[in-house]
Amino acid sequence: MLNQVVLAGRLVREPEVKVLENGKEVSNICLAVQRPFKNDKDEYETDFIDCTLWGNVANATKEYCNKGDVIAVR
Repeated sequence: MLNQVVLAGRLVREPEVKVLENGKEVSNICLAVQRPFKNDKDEYETDFIDCTLWGNVANATKEYCNKGDVIAVR
């Protein structure tokens, strides 16, 4: 059995791509995902999810996405 999750949120900072010693590209991003319900104080809470992107996905994210853009990750 395989579990999957789809997260949609805003980029917290500009994506940066690093090239590792073996030549592979990697990007670490952080998504701000707002919860769809309010807490006891009648406020929406936000979760900050760290994600690691590899290869062409990392390059495309750096090229086409900026801080504050809404993206989805599966």
